[in-house]
Amino acid sequence: MSISRRKFTQLAILGGASVVTTSGIFFPKPAEAFIIGFILRALTSRAVFGGLLRFAAGRIIRGALSDAFGPSEEELLAIQLADRDFVERQFRENKTELARAQTSIFWGQERQDKWGPNVGFGFVQKYQGETSTAKITGPTMTGIHIATQVLAKQGLSPNQVADSLLPVLSQFDDWCSWEGDTFPDGTGNRNVCLQNYRTVLGEVTSRYELIQPGRGGQGNVELIVEAGGQPRREIIVEVKFS
Repeated sequence: MSISRRKFTQLAILGGASVVTTSGIFFPKPAEAFIIGFILRALTSRAVFGGLLRFAAGRIIRGALSDAFGPSEEELLAIQLADRDFVERQFRENKTELARAQTSIFWGQERQDKWGPNVGFGFVQKYQGETSTAKITGPTMTGIHIATQVLAKQGLSPNQVADSLLPVLSQFDDWCSWEGDTFPDGTGNRNVCLQNYRTVLGEVTSRYELIQPGRGGQGNVELIVEAGGQPRREIIVEVKFS
């Protein structure tokens, strides 16, 4: 099923994103649920990058096309185009190297939002012979960062973690700040943003909601992982702005 970002967001926001029956998307009661606290100042592109290297069996790759593990010309072009988008949105600090985990090439960089750091990650994705990128920012990346550790502690192998969490097909880019989502025309719910993408083994849905703005405030990330016949996991990260 194909659904636009605006429609997905509007449907999911209605009723607090608990059940969306009109779209065919629904969030049933989770088989496994986790609630984890996280301090926003601990979020850095290098911390997330290092976690993916460790828990998703990633390896740093070089830009040389002669390297068997390096990016192809198509992948390099997709990366360059994604970098341009990141720079336009002020994600210019602490850029990581490129890394590959399973079928994904990924990298990260940062910007400073109103209440703390926001990390943006790019993932090269291939679908039906076309190469593109998924661009995912702080709230969803915080959920992925915590989820890699949760899945690893549950005994999933690094390859299973990568195939459960890393995007292979995203229908829209995730440009979320800690204040929430915005649309080009300024409409929509600014306190909430969502992301949905396919992985090798299944699907990941992320919902972020700003609970209390400002210093000492909080935003909640809800990451739902459905992959590979494993129990459905709902990971709620309570992000503290301090």
